[in-house]
Amino acid sequence: MILPNDFVFTQANLQDYVDCPYRFYLRYVLRTRWPALVVDQALDFEQRGQAGGRFHRLVQQYLLGVSAERIEVLAEEDPWPELRAWWAGFLTHVPPWLVGQRWVEMPLTATLVGQRLLAKYDLLLVEEQGNLTIFDWKTSEKPLSKARLLERIQTRLYRLVVLQASPMLLNHQSAAPEQISMHYWYATHPQTPIYLIYSQADFDRDREYLAHLVETVANAEVEDFLRTADLARCRFCVYRSHCERGVEAGSLEEFDRLELELDDPDRLIDFDDLPEIEF
Repeated sequence: MILPNDFVFTQANLQDYVDCPYRFYLRYVLRTRWPALVVDQALDFEQRGQAGGRFHRLVQQYLLGVSAERIEVLAEEDPWPELRAWWAGFLTHVPPWLVGQRWVEMPLTATLVGQRLLAKYDLLLVEEQGNLTIFDWKTSEKPLSKARLLERIQTRLYRLVVLQASPMLLNHQSAAPEQISMHYWYATHPQTPIYLIYSQADFDRDREYLAHLVETVANAEVEDFLRTADLARCRFCVYRSHCERGVEAGSLEEFDRLELELDDPDRLIDFDDLPEIEF
């Protein structure tokens, strides 16, 4: 095993491995820094990502009790014009869904096949009847299809971990998979959230998949971290010149057309303070 003993698996690093094992190796094992752009319109790309981060913070403040009027002032003053529309769409469509106990920016950890997992939720909503709803806010230009979202590591990991954590959220009562759903809300399409229901079959499938994936990564040797065969992804990888797979970055338009998503770097979290659930 070449990973450090305290390595924590997240949706971001597991998705990196699925997309390209060698990128995982460079980023998380060697911690290689490489001065390359993700897309050619670097400034627009960076500004979009920063605006998405600011939008998440506005939603977080609202959910924690800051008045909508105060947040609207911040949205109106934001340098990214689209953020005002994002906030207006959120305020128009989302609050009626938020009936229940709210856990905002909630991190949970669990152990699977001896490895530690982390999921951090934009919002966990605990409804009176015991249903658990995961909300995730997205600011991507183009929503992913339901089929794509169901295959994403984020969906698989987040639903599985919250199911295992349900006794902590439901006064020591375990939820059934059918009581859990995940809602992706895209700020660019505020009227059409994507609802993903859960089932025992989904849980069994995802647990088997994630257990195999985590074990594969944890037990991999250097020669096992192969470069992806999907060269389209290389155009948007900062390591492309390192791998001799091109020098020029792809376009922002192509990035959107291929339904790629902005990186969501894991935030610094004190893992020692997190509750842990054994699988």
